[in-house]
Amino acid sequence: MKNLIVLLIYLISCSYEDIIKETGPLAGVVTIKCPYDAQHVDRHKYFCKGAGCDIIVSDKESRQRTSQRLKLTDHKQDKNFLVTMTNLTGEDTGVYWCAAGGASPSETPDLLMEVHIQVNPVIGDVGDSATFRCPYAEGSQNKSKCLCKGKCEKSRDNCLIKSEQGQTQAKNGHETLYDDTVSRVFNVTIGGLRAEYSGKYTCAVITEVNFVTTEQELLVREVVAGDEGKSVIITCKYQHDQTSKNTAKYFCRAKDAGCKLEDFLVSSLAPNHSRYILKEDKDLQPEISARIFNVTITDLRAEDSGIYWCGVGETKSVVRLEVIKSASPLTLSVSLIVVMVVVATAVFLLYRHKRNRTQELPSNDTNTRRNSQVPQPDCMYEEIKDTHNPSLPETNTVYVTAQLPTMPSDDLTYSTATLPTNPCTDMGYSAVSFGEGPNTAAIAFRQGNCEYSRTSSDQ
Repeated sequence: MKNLIVLLIYLISCSYEDIIKETGPLAGVVTIKCPYDAQHVDRHKYFCKGAGCDIIVSDKESRQRTSQRLKLTDHKQDKNFLVTMTNLTGEDTGVYWCAAGGASPSETPDLLMEVHIQVNPVIGDVGDSATFRCPYAEGSQNKSKCLCKGKCEKSRDNCLIKSEQGQTQAKNGHETLYDDTVSRVFNVTIGGLRAEYSGKYTCAVITEVNFVTTEQELLVREVVAGDEGKSVIITCKYQHDQTSKNTAKYFCRAKDAGCKLEDFLVSSLAPNHSRYILKEDKDLQPEISARIFNVTITDLRAEDSGIYWCGVGETKSVVRLEVIKSASPLTLSVSLIVVMVVVATAVFLLYRHKRNRTQELPSNDTNTRRNSQVPQPDCMYEEIKDTHNPSLPETNTVYVTAQLPTMPSDDLTYSTATLPTNPCTDMGYSAVSFGEGPNTAAIAFRQGNCEYSRTSSDQ
């Protein structure tokens, strides 16, 4: 709470012109110079971020909260201290404070100067999104904000997106705006990036009389892929004018937002170097402003993946190279074995399925035929004794064969064979025949001229 009170007192007494504004390159370094007066010479120095003055670096190790990316050096003779930030990222853009405090950690530091740090350029991949972070001064929280391509016009017609007074959010097609009034940074995100979106942009706070602006740059990064061990061609675009006509073209591995001469991998001054070849497109007509030059990288290696800069003087573009690793012989062998096992398994399962179907079909036919047949009983023989003529020897036996009907019925049929009362001398064989009806049978005995016949039916 005490920090906020001190902050408000300071803000009432300062203007936007008193703000220190520094711009640092992406992945590069920025140094902020914080002046102070004689009464703060022997006091501890701090560098903090945001409205609550969250200390991120100090000259006291006990208060050092940040990483090795920040360093504070106090120059008492010059009455200033320097803060160095390295390996800058887009998130480092924002509002900071130079501060000095007493000997005790509990003592609230005095805010000496407001600092706005801007990291350029903003980078995004083709088809992806990129976010501009635009810090602004105290008192502008409720004012209208906008982002322009190039310079903002007084008519405000070239605003890509604009928030009205008191609004913290706005949307227009692929652009969205969000105003963080606490940290005093408004963010604009552009989606669906295209290569032609690259260029200069302006963040603006719209006041009653004019714009309060900060300039930013957007680089849309094209992604190029190449196979390991092969070659890849990277196309670098630039605008042709009198300035670029005699300016060297270069290609370098990204270290920060630009390249020094010693960082060049290849240039138009030395178009062939090691695995890099630079070739300018000189076939275009002089009146055409959009020009290109191509860089060929041979014998691609996995470590070649990364960010590269194409440049013509101060104009530059950025490319992300992805090297696709080739499969090793061992990987190919294992893949081939896996494919062979899968194919063999599929063939075996298909063969087994067909064999099972072949075995099922005959079994079903056999069962059908078996169910359609009428079961035949075993043959039964019975001795029939002649009780009408006791003088006949018992050894004379009549054998009768009963034959089933040619068209059997569902119900069992019983027949009775009756011997003749006036038998002949010698008894022969007799046969029992079933009639066409289900319950009739005929019995015939035959010997010489003696013939008997009887038909019996059980109802």
